[in-house]
Amino acid sequence: MKQIKFLTMALVAMLMTACIGFKTEATVDVTVMKDGQVQKGVQVYRFNNEMGVETTLYKTNSKDIQTTNNKGVAHFDLKSPEDLDPSEAGIVDTETFHFATFDNDDHRNGVVSVKVSTGDKKQVTLEIITPEGRDD
Repeated sequence: MKQIKFLTMALVAMLMTACIGFKTEATVDVTVMKDGQVQKGVQVYRFNNEMGVETTLYKTNSKDIQTTNNKGVAHFDLKSPEDLDPSEAGIVDTETFHFATFDNDDHRNGVVSVKVSTGDKKQVTLEIITPEGRDD
C-alpha cells in the first residue's frame, strides 16, 4: 500500500513539473564596448537582483552566461517562472537584472543594470573599463 501511495505521489509530481512551461517573457541585448569599439567573443554574465549590484562581484553568483557575437552583442532570454512571473497569470512583472564582464583574473571590469518588464525587448551597452596600472 505504501508503494502505491509513493508511486502516485511521484506521478503527480512529474505531471505538475511537466505542466510548468518555460516561456520567454522578455529579452535583453547587451552590447559590449571597450575604448569605443565593440567587443566580440566576450562572455557576459547575467545576475538577478537578489542582493543588488554587489552580487556581480563574483561569477559564481551568475544565472546565465552568453558570449558576444561579431557585432559585440550578447542576447539574453528572460524566461518564466525563473526570471519573471508567467504572463499567462495576467501579471506584468518588473525586475532589475545586472550584466557584467570579467578580466582574466576574474575581476569585474564592466557592469550595467536594467529594469525589465514582461514583454520588454531591451538593449543596453556595457562599457569595459581597464583600471589604471593594469594591462587587460
